[in-house]
Amino acid sequence: MEKGILTEKMEIELSNSLDNLVKLKGILESVDGIAFKMVITIIDNNIAEKIPSPYKETLAVLLIDIFEDKDYNAAAEKAAVFVDGLVDIPGLDDPTEAMVFKGIFTTVAGLFIKPNTI
Repeated sequence: MEKGILTEKMEIELSNSLDNLVKLKGILESVDGIAFKMVITIIDNNIAEKIPSPYKETLAVLLIDIFEDKDYNAAAEKAAVFVDGLVDIPGLDDPTEAMVFKGIFTTVAGLFIKPNTI
């Protein structure tokens, strides 16, 4: 496995998605894609690399599934289940906690869905 949890292809695809989502003025627009790629790689190689096993491997498989399937609603569901299994929010029962995580991940997934596909 490459350093971090994202493959090179995934880093490029994610940076391209962000580049298409964020529109800047002038010369900044011509370099924002490169900047997104650099930041994603740095975060992945330096922070994601520190995720302990078996979480790192589970996340890598989950992310590969997401990028290959392009089913962001299913991805949000998988991510919510994964995080809900790891996190316990004091004062919230399990069903409410699951709804919170699903809402967060569904919102994030919505950022990747192109407006003309909704």
